[in-house]
Amino acid sequence: MSKDNPFFTRREFIAGAAAGAAFASLPSLGAPKSNSAKSTYIVSVLGDTHYDTEPESVYHSNYDYNNRWAKAVKEEFYRNGVMWRELCPSLMAASAKIAEKRSPDFILQLGDLIQGDCGDPAVHKKMLDDCIKKFVAYYKKPYPFLTVIGNHDFRGKGARKAYFEYMNPYNEKEIEKITGVKPEKARYPVFSFRHNGDLWVFCDFETKKGIDKISEIIEGADDARHVFLVTHGPFVLCPSASPYAWRLAGRYVSEESRKRLYIALSRRHAIVLSGHIHTTTYYRIENEYGGFTEASVSSVYSSSRRETVDPIFNKVEDYKLKGKMGQSEVALFKSGMKEFYHSIGSGHYRLYVADGGVALEFYPGAAEKPGKTFIMKKLKKV
Repeated sequence: MSKDNPFFTRREFIAGAAAGAAFASLPSLGAPKSNSAKSTYIVSVLGDTHYDTEPESVYHSNYDYNNRWAKAVKEEFYRNGVMWRELCPSLMAASAKIAEKRSPDFILQLGDLIQGDCGDPAVHKKMLDDCIKKFVAYYKKPYPFLTVIGNHDFRGKGARKAYFEYMNPYNEKEIEKITGVKPEKARYPVFSFRHNGDLWVFCDFETKKGIDKISEIIEGADDARHVFLVTHGPFVLCPSASPYAWRLAGRYVSEESRKRLYIALSRRHAIVLSGHIHTTTYYRIENEYGGFTEASVSSVYSSSRRETVDPIFNKVEDYKLKGKMGQSEVALFKSGMKEFYHSIGSGHYRLYVADGGVALEFYPGAAEKPGKTFIMKKLKKV
């Protein structure tokens, strides 16, 4: 057993995932079509990072301090400044050190890459550029770096247009590095690509129309080995007082469209990766269609309190929401929920992808050893 990974060596993971007892009856989907594709690969994962720096005037001198949100946003500027003095740099260094041991195919960041709130499109682009260059520099090798759009990534005057002008061509270049193939235009609200036989779908979580497009892409990918949905806002309603503001597509879509995606994810035993809620949260759902898993992750490393794997909730019966909104969906998710884990812990993560299944390791804070592993997909013994 590997010293840096107490749960699996790469060989043990492949063997164990293929032969171990299953959490669901999953089909054997076979090898990737490409003869050159590796059957096993790793992805280094970061949650929300809210990159910022001190003094706040570097990126926020044009911010409108007269608006009604100014007090709360000022508090975020302060929090981010504290985070990025020492804690977040140490987290990034730890992630890079793990990457040295087991070279990932790419780095994946799950939205709210930057704080935003620049008040000027040119400054917003500079913040994105500074952040990506800083993040990539932590890693000794030039790994491709992909990020999904989060609400802070386009927050501020002219910021949404600035984000797309900067990130659309950037994402296309990074996808080409990963796949070796020039992609179709990587444009939100939804885009996708294939890697080693797996389907990766990225979406703008505030999309009003894209949720049906996500379902359509997944429904048309029967030949994919694994299906990953990457979204900043969670699909499963998070344990929050404001569920409709904190999920994929918010209030914008019908229950019919959301149920369609629920079924599509379940039939393909998909893996949903999300952020936004600043916690480490895991769900495993089984239902009449199959089942899926979701992990929401966080790299908002704001205090030593975040260096924990101890859950606030760790039982399915603890999964509930306050208020009346969203209760029908809570009932739907809870009816098939087999595991629920919800912790304030933040850190960095590592995704193992193999023929036999998928696992996500959680490294709390700047830890160099995983504190917990989530089995995102595991095939039954054949």
